[in-house]
Amino acid sequence: MSLVFKYSDIGPRKENQDYLGYKVMPDFFIACIADGVGGNKNGGFVSKFVVDEFLKYENLSNLNEIKNNIILINLKVLELQKQPEFSDMATTFTVFLVKDSKLYGFHIGDSRLCILRRNGIKQLTKPHTSAYRALKAGIISIEDYKSLKFKNILENAVGIENLSIDDFTFDLEDNDRILISTDGFHDVMPKQELVNISIRHKTSLLDCYEGFVISLKNKELTDNNSFLIYQYNIK
Repeated sequence: MSLVFKYSDIGPRKENQDYLGYKVMPDFFIACIADGVGGNKNGGFVSKFVVDEFLKYENLSNLNEIKNNIILINLKVLELQKQPEFSDMATTFTVFLVKDSKLYGFHIGDSRLCILRRNGIKQLTKPHTSAYRALKAGIISIEDYKSLKFKNILENAVGIENLSIDDFTFDLEDNDRILISTDGFHDVMPKQELVNISIRHKTSLLDCYEGFVISLKNKELTDNNSFLIYQYNIK
């Protein structure tokens, strides 16, 4: 039995440009999240388009096909951009597949995937932003990075010609919780707070999910905020 909950809220914005979806299959689980690039036209359209197109494909458990499908979707977005009303649309896109006690991830942009395990949390994605690149190059300090007002300027997204896809594999343990989120969620929900809520509700994923939502609604939000949490259980 798969345990999964998802949440998406418009926050203070005029449009919700986040979109997420998943499929529960007999031998695998797959989920994805997208966040339309803020300030660009049709952010809500492109995030939904990318998620819906991806989940339509067959062979979603085939690792080579997943990457190829993302590339094909990017080509479709680039083709749509030739129309003036879609000219600058782009979106983040993060996917994870759970199959045979392993997690397989594919990532573009600055959405995030983390593993909540026992008393800890591990982030498996890195943000494809100019600020993060400057941090890793030693150009700015971690303190400067945390205080930057415009640290979410993307260098990589679905909707650019030189698309780059990060991929990774992670060995799962019983009761691991997989969390994917957009920046409107993880920018206001510190990792330690996520860990504390997960520990407090270690016997109930529903209570953990509701704990995240309650905490989120008590924050001063500046963006759309979305997340999906899935618990892996050995059959």
